[in-house]
Amino acid sequence: MRLQIVQFFILLICAGHLAAQANGVVVGGKWADQIAISDVNGRPFENRYADVNGSPYFDAEYKFSKIILNNGPKFVNIKTKINLVTQQTVFITANEMEAYLDAGSVKEITYADTNTTGITLYKFQTGFPPADKQTINNFYQVLAEGRCSFLKSVTKNISERKSELSGEISKDFETTENYYLFVKGEMKNLKKDKTLILLQLADKQDQINQFIQSNKINYKNTVDLAKLFTFYNTL
Repeated sequence: MRLQIVQFFILLICAGHLAAQANGVVVGGKWADQIAISDVNGRPFENRYADVNGSPYFDAEYKFSKIILNNGPKFVNIKTKINLVTQQTVFITANEMEAYLDAGSVKEITYADTNTTGITLYKFQTGFPPADKQTINNFYQVLAEGRCSFLKSVTKNISERKSELSGEISKDFETTENYYLFVKGEMKNLKKDKTLILLQLADKQDQINQFIQSNKINYKNTVDLAKLFTFYNTL
């Protein structure tokens, strides 16, 4: 399979329920009826990462996902993975082609995955205000959602190192992780510090303190923090 550039031509958008298909669910027809796939330059897409060690993706394996495009259409059971270097969504089409959606084209991706602790639901969203080096097109993993959303930013860049002995240059994917709170339309950089976290939750201090004591919340643990902010959003 060749990776090809995707151009969107939404041919039909109607009101009504989604109809299930073998390779996706779309309004009024099959995935291939909604989106035309083409190579803009008439030639195969070149793999720009052939000489880079590691993976540019959040998960190197394709996951059956539900995606929501920024212009409205929804699709499910689509094999996707997120390129954390370019913020593009790579996917497999109904006719088994490998293609991608440009950064900013996808509003949301969700999928379930199994791990050692059971089944985990992953949700990624774009459209948040620019923060640090992230733009509105960057994907964030949504760890808790509500009036105080807890977000994780994972980005990858290509780093180069030159061997002092051989002079050869090696390239590797370098991962950067940051955490944010999205509150009242603003992005706030979140450090895993007890004082700073409690300051954000001060309006519900009594309930929060009781929850922290009952659940033995570890402020350095991302899973615990997700539980804390999820609880806060119910108050």
